This record gives sequence, structure tokens and C-alpha cells, in this order.
Amino acid sequence: MRDREIVERVRDATDLLALVGQAVKLRKQGSAHVGLCPFHAERSPSFQVVANRGFYHCFGCGKHGDAFAWLMEREGMTFPEALEQLARAAGIDLPERRERPSAEVDLETRMRSALEAAQAFFEAQLTRHDGARAYLRDRGYAGAFLSEAGFGVAPDAWDALVNHLRGLNISGELLEQAGLASRSERGTQIDFLRNRLTIPIHDARGRIVAFGGRIMGEGQPKYLNTRDTPLFHKGGTLFGFHRAKGAMKDGALVVEGYFDVLQLHQHGIHQAVAPLGTALTEEHLKALGRFTRRVILCFDGDAAGRRAMEKSLRMALPLGFEVRLLELPQGEDPDTWCLKLGGEAFRDLLRTVPDWTAFMVDRSMEGKDLRRITDRMGAFKDLLDFLPYLPRTTESRDLFASLAHQLQVPLQELDRAVRSRQTPARETEASGPNSPVLPDLDDLIRSLLLLSTAGHWRRVQEVPPAWWESLSGASLLQALLDAEGDTTLLPEGAVAAIRHLEAQASRQDEAGRDAETLFVKLESRYVDREIQANNRLLQDPRTLVDAVLTKQVEVRQNELLGRQKKLSQLRRGPR
Repeated sequence: MRDREIVERVRDATDLLALVGQAVKLRKQGSAHVGLCPFHAERSPSFQVVANRGFYHCFGCGKHGDAFAWLMEREGMTFPEALEQLARAAGIDLPERRERPSAEVDLETRMRSALEAAQAFFEAQLTRHDGARAYLRDRGYAGAFLSEAGFGVAPDAWDALVNHLRGLNISGELLEQAGLASRSERGTQIDFLRNRLTIPIHDARGRIVAFGGRIMGEGQPKYLNTRDTPLFHKGGTLFGFHRAKGAMKDGALVVEGYFDVLQLHQHGIHQAVAPLGTALTEEHLKALGRFTRRVILCFDGDAAGRRAMEKSLRMALPLGFEVRLLELPQGEDPDTWCLKLGGEAFRDLLRTVPDWTAFMVDRSMEGKDLRRITDRMGAFKDLLDFLPYLPRTTESRDLFASLAHQLQVPLQELDRAVRSRQTPARETEASGPNSPVLPDLDDLIRSLLLLSTAGHWRRVQEVPPAWWESLSGASLLQALLDAEGDTTLLPEGAVAAIRHLEAQASRQDEAGRDAETLFVKLESRYVDREIQANNRLLQDPRTLVDAVLTKQVEVRQNELLGRQKKLSQLRRGPR
């Protein structure tokens, strides 16, 4: 059986209504079931599941897809993982997947078993460690959340975990492969984490892949993660992501450490995540980008926290995120501040958090004497790293005018400098001197491309090609549809063009996802072109001398004019 036939069989066997209904309270309305959208905040339901046609759609944020898309969006799964889960639920056997050797899959399975056994051991140690339990109480952790967070203790011994797991017939080699054990200077096997409070680290699907350890008492390092393994890559894993991914309707809240995330989660602020001892990476942001385009950066209220926030901002803006910055009072971190304010007050703080612009303008001006030309030019240089990512709005123009006045730089000069930075260096380097020139794109083609890359290429494929095939950039859209929305199948130049488009559109806050309005505009443009073509045809001498042809053109013209009127009413909306 071919791959596509297998996919269709699994899709047909899946009860989409039951699948979505696990996360969304739905009620029947006509042929659909409606509820509050899980992808964005709303009070009136605009999300619907059309079970007999196998898709869900939100008229508010434009999210649209089938059962596979649902698992990929909500659970962070890859397509093969979603296919495997749905096939298993439907009782459908999938052919052997040839791309992964069985030995590799077997190793991962055994590593997961070892990690689960280690977690059970650590949790058991916590029940008899008074000091660790007192430490957690002092930090505000209590009740059921202690178990939910998975707190444990690595004993103050060289090989307590190693001996326990070997007693469960888990090999020493596997313990090292899973990051649970290391070698002493004498070459003997010892526990990797010792005399530490332990915290399990999960992947996007909620499976334990590593552990973090917080030292109890004095010593360095204060926090320690188990090593990178085939299951765990520190630079690509966000702590708390498995809980947060379903709570990012209002954006992801990026904080600094384990206890920041855990305290916020305990207070019901589940959108919080944190890097694991590293700066925020592009890999982290791409994981967040599957669920939200808004990121709130919240770091400790000290100089190091400010530097980390600024570094993360430099990483997030070129990727098209809407970034907001929450600066805490000096000496506070999200953990302590949430405890002082309480969960509801902290949520109120998140609702009013400003965007990055004011913060970076103040930061660039801080400590500078704008009466001195060297300080003004220093501030100007700092701002040029960020101003290209401002959306083109009236507010931005007002900001530019204000900055030009403060820095004593002509507005035209500021505009020129920003335009010269408009294409991020990353894109310029990727394209190179011999890469194809970015194509001229009609606005409607542009929106169709954005809709397709957002996962809705099937809807675009259903649009009659006659509506768009004569527009500028149609060849790029056709290539994307031929690739079924998979940009990895496109030529390098086409991928560069689409990546440039996505980054530019995100920076300008152009979602391109209001499909119904877009399709009405698209058909309207097509009808207008056809009417103009018919007008020219009616004036052609060859038509005037042919009564039958004249009649045919007039009938067609009347149909087009009627359709134009209906489309005009649709564009105006109900009165």
C-alpha cells in the first residue's frame, strides 16, 4: 500500500470530533460543532469542527487542519509521530519504517525505561529527606504540585543510583548512555547527580529525557543538567514545554530557570518555559513558533538579566516573533515575584506587558549624554540593530520622528539607515551573490503563499487556478502547491524567497490567514479582469459582425456583473 493511501486510511478511521473534544468543549451547531478556540484567547466561539469533512477551522485566528495537523499543533509531534499515534488508536498496522534502524529504536526504548526507573528512585528518596522537603516548603511548593513537578533527591553518595538500577538489571553502559552515570578518576562508575534536589526534564510529548539537579547547601555549580544524549539536546529543549504548549494562546512566557517555570506553573501560568542553562536558541524559538508568534521575555531584574533579555530579543525579532519585554524590579526573579504578587496579579501583569520598542529605546539612551555627538551616534548604532523589525505603522513613523529629533539626525537619514538593514544578515548570507532574485509578488499571491506555508495548502489548492495564475509570483505558488506545502521539496531559491516573505510578513504583523476574506478578494479581482476582457471583446470589430458571438459574450458579461455585485456585498459584510 502506498504511503498516501495509508495516510488517507488513517485519516478516515480517526474520529476528529472525539480527538478535538478531549481539549475543547464543543456543542453542535448546524453541521458543525463549535467551541472556544484553543489557539487564541476569545470570549465568543469562532472555532469549529466539521467532522463529516474531516477538518477544524477557526474564523478568529485562521488555524485550520485535519487530525494530523491537530496533533502536530497541540502536541508538538512530527507528522510520522502523529501518523503512528492515530494509526495505533485506530488499530491500523503501519509498514515497517525503514529510515530508523531497529537497534536505534531499541536503545531509545531502553534509555526511557532507565530514566523512568531513576525518577521513581529519586521520588522515593525525597519522602525520607527532611531537608529537601523543608527547602521546597520554604520556596513555596506544597500539595499535589510536588508530585506533579516530579521533585526528587539524588542521595549524598557516590553510587546509590547506579547500584539501585543495576539491581534492576539495567546495564552500566546504558546508564552512561542515558546520562545517569559517569566515570570517576579511578575509572569506577558513579552517579552523575549527587546530593542534589532533582527535577525531571521532559520532551514535547511529556516523556522524561534528562534531569536537572539543584545543589543542597554550598557548592558549585548551583544547577547541573545531565549530559546530552540521543534523547536530550540541551540547546533544543525548553523546560516546561510539555505543559506550556497547550497554554500559549496569549503567547509564550520565556523565563530563566527551573524554579521560575515551576512556580509560575504552580500558580496556573502554564505558558512559561525556560532554556536549560543556555541562551535562548533559534531551535528553541522554532519549537515555540509551532504554537505562537508572540513571545514575552521575562528575566531577572539585574544587569545579567537585562543582557540575557537583549540577546534573546536579537534572536527572536529576525524570526518574525512579536516580542514583549517584562522587566522585574531589581533583585527579583519570576519565581520570587510571582510568590509576592500571587498568580492572578502576575497574570494581570502579563496582560499589560509592553512591546520591546520602549525598552530598547530606553536601553540605547541609558547612560548617554545626548548633547555629545559620540553618545548620540552610539545610541543611533545600538538602535539600528532593532528598528528594521518595527511594523510600518503610524506609531512607528511617530517614533522615528521622535528619535530623529532626540539624536539630532535628519529623519531621511534615519530612514535610509533602517532601510539598509531591512533584510536581516542571516537571509543575506543564506542567499549569496548567485542566488535567484526574490520574485515580484502580487499582494494576493503573497497572502496565498502565507496561507499555504501556515499549513493550509489544501484549501489554497481548492481555489480555481484561473483566479491567480496570471498574477505576479504565480509560479512560486504553483511550485509550493506541487510540493503539497512542504518547502523542503522546493529549489533553494524558492525556499529563500518564501523564508524572506515569512520573515517580512511576520515583522509587519501580516498573518495572511483570513482565508474566506482572501478568497473573496481573489475571486473579485478575477471577475474584474474577466469583465474588462469582455468589454474589450465586445468592442472588437470581429465580435460586432458576429451576432452569435456577441450574444455569448453579453450573456457571460451579465453573469460576471451579477457575480461582481454579490462579491461586493460580501466584501462590505452584513449591514
